Amino acid sequence: MLTPQGGPGHLRKPLKSGAGRDDERVPMRYTLKEIIEITGGKIVRNSPDMVITGVAGLETAREGDLSFAKHPAMFPKVRASKAAAFLLPEPIPDLAKAQIVVEKPFFAMARLLKVLADSRTQRNSGVSSRAVVHNDASIGNHVTIGAGSAVEAGAEIGDDTVIYPLVFVGRNTRIGRNCIIHPNVTIMEEVTLGDRVTVKSSTVIGSDGFSVQPNEKGDLVKIPQAGTVIIEDDVEIGANCTIDRATLDATVIGRGTKIDNHCHIAHNVRIGENSILVAYAKIAGSTRIGKHVTIAEDVGITDNVVIGEGARIGGGSKVYKSVPPGAEMWGSPAKDLLLEKKIQAIIKKLPEWREKLRKLENGQ
Repeated sequence: MLTPQGGPGHLRKPLKSGAGRDDERVPMRYTLKEIIEITGGKIVRNSPDMVITGVAGLETAREGDLSFAKHPAMFPKVRASKAAAFLLPEPIPDLAKAQIVVEKPFFAMARLLKVLADSRTQRNSGVSSRAVVHNDASIGNHVTIGAGSAVEAGAEIGDDTVIYPLVFVGRNTRIGRNCIIHPNVTIMEEVTLGDRVTVKSSTVIGSDGFSVQPNEKGDLVKIPQAGTVIIEDDVEIGANCTIDRATLDATVIGRGTKIDNHCHIAHNVRIGENSILVAYAKIAGSTRIGKHVTIAEDVGITDNVVIGEGARIGGGSKVYKSVPPGAEMWGSPAKDLLLEKKIQAIIKKLPEWREKLRKLENGQ
């Protein structure tokens, strides 16, 4: 078990930056040995007891900082950097500074940043006296429930989960272990979240799907939404998202999927494992999205289509029909990426062609 400086079994909290100082660093205090325990790799030069006090980019780093380079093409910037130590894919023989050589420095740095982020957001477990938790709710071990949160009857919250202040957890909802639910999140009745799910502020999960039909008089009649939402393990949902419950069955977000801020997922949608939705993506009802799909910013997808596994939808696209596996689509309506690029190139030439046509018509 990692035991950084500052006490056995406890991660040292990041150092506070100086008040009023323009400081782009991520402050910390770890030895090189402790950093290797987190990132892997091996030390080239310098003592393992050397202390690192910050993390920064190559150009903004200063004395005491750790930085990284993803590939050897960045080594000239490494040599010019003021950082004290680097995560590198291979050693730089003529560099006299500390080097930690790892196979993939970017992911090694990501592991270190995860530890720093967890330390920054760490909260003491326990239920606030200002939270409202129903007697019929089941609360696991080491759970945190912040002030102003409400947990209704029959709800279950797994071990080590953190519920920030001002969260609503509806009746018979299940939240798994090691989840983080940020302030002002609403999780409605009979919704299921797996383990290690993160939900950012002001997101609503389990609101009614939008389903209305005109009756014989032409009046709009709301169709009751009796289904649920299932969020599988290791999903991250950004701020201000809405995920609607299904009409009859379940809206499902597959394991490992990451959803950016301001996304809308309508009723009965099913999203496969490890897919990505970037900000303002909008998925209409009963659409099926495969595994490893990337949906870029501000994409709109109509109802009842299928997006095949591994497909990629470019930013701003509007998808009105199903997309085959592995396809790259762009445009409105979305079409094959190469075809859309050709169309865009032609559109740019239209003013020139129009002028040539006008001259031909005038006999010039």
